[in-house]
Amino acid sequence: MTLGRWSLDQLLILVGGCLMYAAFLAIGAYVTTSVSALLEQELSAKGRTIARVVSQELLDPLLVEDRLKLHDILRRAAATSNDLRYLCIQDGSGKVLAHTFPKALPTTLRELWQTTRGETIRFNSDQGPILEVAEPLWEGEAGVLRAGFTRSRVVDTTYRLKAGVGIAFFCASIALFWGLRLVANRVRRPLRLLEHQLSSFPQERPTGDSPVTGTKEVQALSQQFVEMTERLDTLEHERTVTQQRLIHTERLAALGELAAGLAHEIHNPLDGMQECLAYLNEDPDVSERALKYYPMLQSGLERIGHTMHQMLGFARSGERFAAEPYPVREMMEALALLVTPRLEGRRIDLTWDLTRTCVCHCDREAFSQAGLNLILNAAEAVEGAPTATIKVRAECDPNSVFMIVEDSGPGVPQELAAKIFEPFYTTRALGKGTGLGLSVSREALRAVGGDLELSESPSSLGGAMFVIRTPRAGCCSSPGSEECCNATA
Repeated sequence: MTLGRWSLDQLLILVGGCLMYAAFLAIGAYVTTSVSALLEQELSAKGRTIARVVSQELLDPLLVEDRLKLHDILRRAAATSNDLRYLCIQDGSGKVLAHTFPKALPTTLRELWQTTRGETIRFNSDQGPILEVAEPLWEGEAGVLRAGFTRSRVVDTTYRLKAGVGIAFFCASIALFWGLRLVANRVRRPLRLLEHQLSSFPQERPTGDSPVTGTKEVQALSQQFVEMTERLDTLEHERTVTQQRLIHTERLAALGELAAGLAHEIHNPLDGMQECLAYLNEDPDVSERALKYYPMLQSGLERIGHTMHQMLGFARSGERFAAEPYPVREMMEALALLVTPRLEGRRIDLTWDLTRTCVCHCDREAFSQAGLNLILNAAEAVEGAPTATIKVRAECDPNSVFMIVEDSGPGVPQELAAKIFEPFYTTRALGKGTGLGLSVSREALRAVGGDLELSESPSSLGGAMFVIRTPRAGCCSSPGSEECCNATA
């Protein structure tokens, strides 16, 4: 039998019906057989009792061979019981001495006695089913007394009992049918709901807020389905992020090739222009107009050179960095020495938290470049703020070291958060920025296993919070490395 052809309720009804039919058949057969045997045993005992009583009265007439007396005793005894149908006396040779039949002894009964041996005989006659009991007279020396009792009451009782069992079976079948339908519906409903969720996935996604109810197996299956969809969502998110990074990497590669070509084409004439300008500045007969415009030309050429330098750095990012272990405190102290002159004269409260001594595995130049970009960007962001504050601190976990730069500026709008790391994207005025600082810094950090991110968590100062992440190391290659290797806080 192929189970795929049957629904759950059909299987439950079929199996339950077969089991119930087998159970009722066995119970009904046992009950009816037991009751029938008990009634016949009772009838047989009653017949033997009557036969013994009658046999006591027959002793004297048998001795004197008084057949009239024998017939009279048999007729009176037959009238004492409604179940008694006949009495008959046979002598030792099988000759019938007396009986209660209104006419001659039935031939079929005489033939039955000749072919059947035993004290109890069951047969059917024109008077219905008969149970005959044979009682020996004088231990069989004087013959035997045969008493025939009707079995109609036994048969009727057995029939009524079978009818009752049949009615009970019918009622139980109906009750079992609806009971199994109810159970099947209770089991099938959550399975149908789960089937709907599977067929409608991924347009409709199941959640743990509305779980499928049912048996433990159904609930476990539903929970596994919800967890599977969550894993699929996670994998889909990771695939999307990976795809975006691949696209970004291809874009960076194309931009890198373009930047390298532009820098090469511009660098040589730019050097010549700067040398010519330096030569003109040394002319003692320079005019006042030249003295006014030469510095402007020099500043513009230097800016072009700085931009070309950044473009070359962008084109070569990931090729010129080598990671080594360094204490984050040492890296931050060196960065502070680099930043302080740049912010001199500006009313900015720059604080450094140098309490952490964990070791980061990074490229010193990439780390310093990224930190310098973040702090200078933060300095521009806090200009004009009521409280110009920048805070730089380090944090560690078992796998990574973080340098966090916070400011009290206006922060980064949500719609710009995904664009600020794109090459050549800048929010500064035209001529104030190239849009390469964050992009170059991020690629440099990623080249050695780190990253640069804009934190989604709000800054404690109210502005933006950028995080430099580097892998954590156990030892460093700087002077005093033994002390550094023990610095794991």
